Amino acid sequence: MSISDQACPTRRCRQDAPHGAKQTGSISVMFVAALTIILGFLALAIDLALLVHRKVELQNVADTVALAAAHELKGTPAGIAGALQQASSRFTGDADRLTYAYGKATMTWSDAAIAFGSSPGGPWRSAGEAMTNPDDLLYVQIDTAGLDNEYGRVATLFLSTFTDTLDAFTSARAIAGRSAIKVTPLGICAMREESHRNHEGELEEFGFRRGVGYNLLDLNLPGADAGQTFIVNPVARATPITDIATLAPFVCTGTMAMSRLSGGTVKVSASFPIDQLWQQLNSRFGIYGTTTTACDPRTAPADVNIKEFTANGGVPWMGATPAQQSAALLETPARRWTVAGPDTAPTGTLAVQFGPLWSYAKAVPYASYVSAGSPEPVAGYPTYGVTAWGTLYTPGQPTTSASTPYPASAQTPTPYSYTSGTQFYKGPPASNKSLPNRRVLHLPLLACPVSGSEAIVLGIGRFFMTVPAKNNALYGEFAGLATEQSLGTRIVLYP
Repeated sequence: MSISDQACPTRRCRQDAPHGAKQTGSISVMFVAALTIILGFLALAIDLALLVHRKVELQNVADTVALAAAHELKGTPAGIAGALQQASSRFTGDADRLTYAYGKATMTWSDAAIAFGSSPGGPWRSAGEAMTNPDDLLYVQIDTAGLDNEYGRVATLFLSTFTDTLDAFTSARAIAGRSAIKVTPLGICAMREESHRNHEGELEEFGFRRGVGYNLLDLNLPGADAGQTFIVNPVARATPITDIATLAPFVCTGTMAMSRLSGGTVKVSASFPIDQLWQQLNSRFGIYGTTTTACDPRTAPADVNIKEFTANGGVPWMGATPAQQSAALLETPARRWTVAGPDTAPTGTLAVQFGPLWSYAKAVPYASYVSAGSPEPVAGYPTYGVTAWGTLYTPGQPTTSASTPYPASAQTPTPYSYTSGTQFYKGPPASNKSLPNRRVLHLPLLACPVSGSEAIVLGIGRFFMTVPAKNNALYGEFAGLATEQSLGTRIVLYP
C-alpha cells in the first residue's frame, strides 16, 4: 500500500480528494470577486462622501455670499454695486475668507456667479443688466457654477478605477432677499392723488408738506365729519387681521412681513385701534407698558433722541407758541385736512395755527424734485431756510424766535439732530437700546375712499413723532416719501 493509500485507506476518501481541491479553488475565485465588489463599493462610498462634503462647502459659500449681497439691494445702481462689492469681499482678506477643500484652498470671485431678480423665483438678470436697470431688483441668486470649475471638481476613486471618468463635479445655488419691510401697519388716506405737486413753489407729496405736523388720526378723503385710519394686514393673508396680540409686535417694531407694498392691493380693516396700540407706538420714546402685548426693548428700541417737541413749550425756536400740536384742522367738501393743506390758507389764519414747524424735516422747493419714481438723493433735496416761512405759511406767517434761533449748523440742521444739550435733546434711559430715526413712522398712504377690505397703497409716507402717542391722537410731522426698496429688513434664504 502506498503512502497515499495509507493516509486515505478507503476508496470513497480517495475519490473525494480532487473534489475538495476544486472547492478550495472556487472559494478563492468567489472571494476575489467579492473583494473586488466590496472595494468598489468602498471607493464609491468615499467618492460620494467627497462629493457631499464639497457640495456642503460650496453651499456654505453660496449662502454666505447671497446673504451678504442681498443686504445691499435697494433697487438702485448703488445697491447693485454694493452687492457686488460685498460678494467680492468675501473672497479676500485673511480672517473670514471663504475657502474649500477642507479649508486648505482659497477661492476667487467672479460676477458670473451672481444674478438679480425682483422675486425669489426670478427672472434673473446678470450683474451688467442689473446695473443698467436696477429697479425692483431686491433678490440675489448665487450659483457657484459661475466660479472656477476647479472649485467643484472632485478627484474620484470609483469612477477612475471602473470608468474612463477621472473626476466628478458639483455646485451649489442660493437665493436670498428680504422677507419684511420697515412699514408700520397703520394706513392713512393720501390727501391728493398726485405723488408730487407744485404747491406755490414748494414740493407737496400726496397732499402733505414737509415740516408740517398732522394729527394722523384726524384726516379723511373725501370730506367727512371724522378722521379715518386703517389696519393694513402686516402679512400677506386673505382675511383682514384685527387681533391685537397679532398686531402688537408689528407695531412695536414698525415692520410688516412682506417684501413689497406700493402699487399693490392690501387687505385692510377700519379703524386702527389706537386706544389699544398707542403704547406700542411709544416704544420709540423708551416708554413700555406692562401688558402681555407690551414691546420688548431688545426688538423695539428707543430713538437716540427722545426729546418731546411739544406745542406748549417744547418748540422754543418758534416766535409764537403754537396753539396746538399740529396744523389746525380744516374741513372742506373735498377733504378733511389742515390749514397747511390748501394752496393758500384761509383768510384769518394765524401764525400759531400752523403748529410746530420743522422739528425733523424742512420744506423743499419744487424745483429740487427730479422726476416721479426717482429716488431722493441720499443727502436729501436742497431745502428752504427759515427766512422763507413768511411766504410758505401765509396768511399767518410764523416766525422763528430771536432768543432761540432755529439751528443753522451743518452738523445740527434740525432740532431733532442734536446729540447733546437740553433744549433740543434728551437721551433715552442708559439701559435702553437705541437707534436713530426710530421716531419716524413709515405709513402706507392709501387711495381713498376705501371700499370693502382691499385698498391700493399709493406710496409710503415718513412721519416723525413729535410727541408720544395718546389713546386718541397720533401726531406726525411729514418728512417726505420713502421708497420701499430702501426699507427692506430681515434678509433670509429662500428654498
